[in-house]
Amino acid sequence: MMTKIFFLILVFFISTFSWACEIHLPEHILLLGQKADLSKIIASTECSTNAVSELNETLNNVDGKVSHIQLSEMLKAKNHLVLIQPNLIHIQHFKNIVHEQISMPVGVQMRSSEAMNANNFLALNLGDRIEVNCIGCLFASQQPINLTVHGLNGSKNSLIVKADFKKMVKAFRMTSFHPAFSQVSAASIKEDFTESIPHTDLFSQIDMLKFYKLNKPLRPGELLRQSDLNPINLVRAGSKTEVIIENELIKLKTYGISRNNAGVGEFVEVFHPQKNKKYQGKVIDLNKVLVEL
Repeated sequence: MMTKIFFLILVFFISTFSWACEIHLPEHILLLGQKADLSKIIASTECSTNAVSELNETLNNVDGKVSHIQLSEMLKAKNHLVLIQPNLIHIQHFKNIVHEQISMPVGVQMRSSEAMNANNFLALNLGDRIEVNCIGCLFASQQPINLTVHGLNGSKNSLIVKADFKKMVKAFRMTSFHPAFSQVSAASIKEDFTESIPHTDLFSQIDMLKFYKLNKPLRPGELLRQSDLNPINLVRAGSKTEVIIENELIKLKTYGISRNNAGVGEFVEVFHPQKNKKYQGKVIDLNKVLVEL
């Protein structure tokens, strides 16, 4: 009885693997752009179009060295039984090489890339050295970057890859819900980096947050913008207000009576009754304005 069970199991495994498709890949693949079509370098036997397509998608999302067993397991999870060679495949992404070899300004990241007049991938040999350079880089859209592959035999293969860059800036996201007209504390926001887009007026001065209230409700995850905030009246009409008068050489302090309400950064007129003099200053703190000469 045990012999019969063993025989059936053996037959099952033999038949299972005989049905599996076989794929051979280059040992080293460089992905030059997003969603590269690797069908030209996927050599398959007895494989369905769907299995090859799933492998192509999987390879596009892998970075680094991956074993054939790992790749087979990834495809098995998608109901594809695939035997893959070689035993180890090294996959690199162009954007990572650019970040490693080219010194970029703070906050600049690559958004996307695409090979010019070539496939969005390179099948490389073991030992090939990859070099990238960008002369006079502006780190803008459609930026040409030179790529050269140096072979162990002294060969050189060069091409140009167009890259789009983006500027990332510091911003703050809400971590909890806040209703309109409430104050936001530093404990209820978290620092984040987001793409710099003109006229988005992101709020960045966390030390000034105490001087504002929300003018609308904000949910967790939303970016905090200057337009979401209204300044609190730090100076009120008729209140005694400190006036700081300064330039590069002097700094004087005096007092007066504010003529109107104003929040931080806004201008207010302060009247000094004893001197019968008016000052036009910018609100910098509670009952305090700055006059720059």
